[in-house]
Amino acid sequence: MNERIRCSATRRRPADPLLRMLLVLVLLLIVPWTNAQSQPAATRFTPVAGDDSVKQLADSLGNTPEERAQILQLAGAGKELFAQKYKGKWANTLAGAMTFFVVASHIVSTDQEPSASAEAELFASLDRMLAQSEIGRASNKEKTALYNTLLASAGLPLVIYVEGKQGKNDALVGQAKTMAAGFGRKLFNMEMPALLALLDSGTGANAVASTPGAPDARVSASGAGLDGRYDCQMNAMQFNGASFVVQYQPTGMWFTIAGNRYSARSGGGTIDASADVVGFRGGAYDGWRGARRGDAIVFRKDDHANPRAGEGIKVGDFRCGRR
Repeated sequence: MNERIRCSATRRRPADPLLRMLLVLVLLLIVPWTNAQSQPAATRFTPVAGDDSVKQLADSLGNTPEERAQILQLAGAGKELFAQKYKGKWANTLAGAMTFFVVASHIVSTDQEPSASAEAELFASLDRMLAQSEIGRASNKEKTALYNTLLASAGLPLVIYVEGKQGKNDALVGQAKTMAAGFGRKLFNMEMPALLALLDSGTGANAVASTPGAPDARVSASGAGLDGRYDCQMNAMQFNGASFVVQYQPTGMWFTIAGNRYSARSGGGTIDASADVVGFRGGAYDGWRGARRGDAIVFRKDDHANPRAGEGIKVGDFRCGRR
């Protein structure tokens, strides 16, 4: 079998390896779902029959008809595992499929399962974000293909990983880790540490990978060098038809700082600044506190009063850069 997907050249293959893997994985993955979402998911869609995205994935990985058939069978485990773990609550939702992909990557890469609360927070964050992106406006056919690809890409390395763990086969476990990392790059254009930051136990769903290319330098002088106009963009994740990419989107939000005062479209006020944080008092941004990063001020998603100085720029954050 192709080195990219083979489990072991000498292992004994059971009559129904997929069934055995599914039974093992159900025990590994199922946890009490006390944090399940009660509201309808914004990224829910109506599946379209005839989708062949998983077959295309198998064809791209296998070199022979036998290999491709085996990969297709193993990849199908993703949808079964997803249904078993979440009991249908996130079925036919893009946010659910993406959450499961990240969870599977986390298990394969760290040998640990994230908390149910971290998964629920990630789902809620992704559901809001994806619904407002171009992905949310995609056709049901396109959503079906993306959904099935995410579940298959989650299930394939997870099946291999568990088989390696059960058989104490370090080479197989290593292969699963390599495969999971490869899918992370292909689908999200992200390295594994950045992808796993989505489930960071310290900050939950807001712990998303720092965006490549975003300024990371921090000023050292308290209150120095702030004067100027700042135009704000939101760090967002979009699907370009082949993979997820992180990019900045204009928001129309702006403000100007002069000395210890600021002005904005809906009214201004005063600021107080330290080496790491800029606080706004009065006016349009009363109570907002941003982290200083080079020539930019970063406001955290849904938590504008908490600058979390020192953290990278996350998906959903506002980066207000000086002109």
